[in-house]
Amino acid sequence: MVMRIFVTLVILIAIAVGIFALVLPRDQLVKLIIFRDFFDVTLPILAFGALVKYLCTCCPSCRIDKKM
Repeated sequence: MVMRIFVTLVILIAIAVGIFALVLPRDQLVKLIIFRDFFDVTLPILAFGALVKYLCTCCPSCRIDKKM
């Protein structure tokens, strides 16, 4: 349930920033550039973390302690 709320919040923020990029005048867009720089730095770190988690997580059918 918490994950759905988080995903919904992220999607709403992304839509709002996209709308602001279209509607705001050019001098106001400088504030949005800060968000772009933030995501340029954080996305590769998050992608690397997701890759490590994917590679180190065993699939449910491979577990030894599987209940029958």
